[in-house]
Amino acid sequence: MKDELQKPDAPLPADKLFKSYLHLVSKRESEEIYRMQEPAGEGIMKHTHIAKGIELVYSELESYNPCYQAARKTVDVLEIMYIAEGHAEFELENRQFASGDKGDVMFFNSRTGTRKCSLGKSGMNCISLILFPRETVSFLNGFLSCKEFTTDDFFNEIRSSDSCIRFPADELLEKLFLEMMQRPSEFSKHYIRLSVVHAILLMMHKHQGRDHSDLYFSGTTGRKVQQVRRLITSQLETDISIEQLAQKIHLNRTTMQEVFKEMYGLTINAYRTQVRIQHAKNLLVSTNRSITEIAGLCGYSNASKFSGAFKRSTGMLPKDWRQTHTDGS
Repeated sequence: MKDELQKPDAPLPADKLFKSYLHLVSKRESEEIYRMQEPAGEGIMKHTHIAKGIELVYSELESYNPCYQAARKTVDVLEIMYIAEGHAEFELENRQFASGDKGDVMFFNSRTGTRKCSLGKSGMNCISLILFPRETVSFLNGFLSCKEFTTDDFFNEIRSSDSCIRFPADELLEKLFLEMMQRPSEFSKHYIRLSVVHAILLMMHKHQGRDHSDLYFSGTTGRKVQQVRRLITSQLETDISIEQLAQKIHLNRTTMQEVFKEMYGLTINAYRTQVRIQHAKNLLVSTNRSITEIAGLCGYSNASKFSGAFKRSTGMLPKDWRQTHTDGS
């Protein structure tokens, strides 16, 4: 099986994956749309072949069971996932834990498979680049008319480690990933290919010199910090202190704060403010509640404090934001 998958002219393992776990819905030049089948989960995947060794997959997932991991370990493969919408929590086969939110880029290698994946209530939309290093390096050298790329230097540390790396995408990288799924029909294949190459080069440069702080955490600590996020989002009207959160999850306060920031890219208080302001925006446009009432529902003791926090976040007072974003205003 391994030798078959590594033959230069053999079907890519991605092809085997799609045929085994997904039902083909439609097919046109260079693009296939699949519906997931049990036990893989629920959702739609759009598969685009970019070049030999490079596959692009856009997924809209309601639930996901990574049941193909055993097959993936038979080859050297790297998955780079950009989370366009939603949240996902991954428990890996070595019992470590990784978590990603909207705007995060996550690197998974084939050495440590994903044992379990839990998605947020609204599911997850993500864009994945499936890279087979030997073929990808050959393509990059040919595409760019050079000999600078080698397999040994191609994300080698990530591919050979038992670790997952996560970092928030900057504005340019986010733009490139979104271009991979939103292109005009004319010359779309070429636009997508250019975006993929640009993103790979950017991430290769970005990875240089990254430290161990990007690696995922132990499953126990990760799951405890997950609880912090759930406590915050389920009790926005309650001002739970950092000390109280640490006590509730039975974790050292300093460790909890450090791991939370590594996992979600924000301090606990900054994350809570972000979620509160988003909840406030939803209430402002979907209800006729007063500013004072919304302030209380979002955990602010009075309308003045709420308005100050809202303006710092959005640049507008709540009443002005509501007027601007309400139809018919």
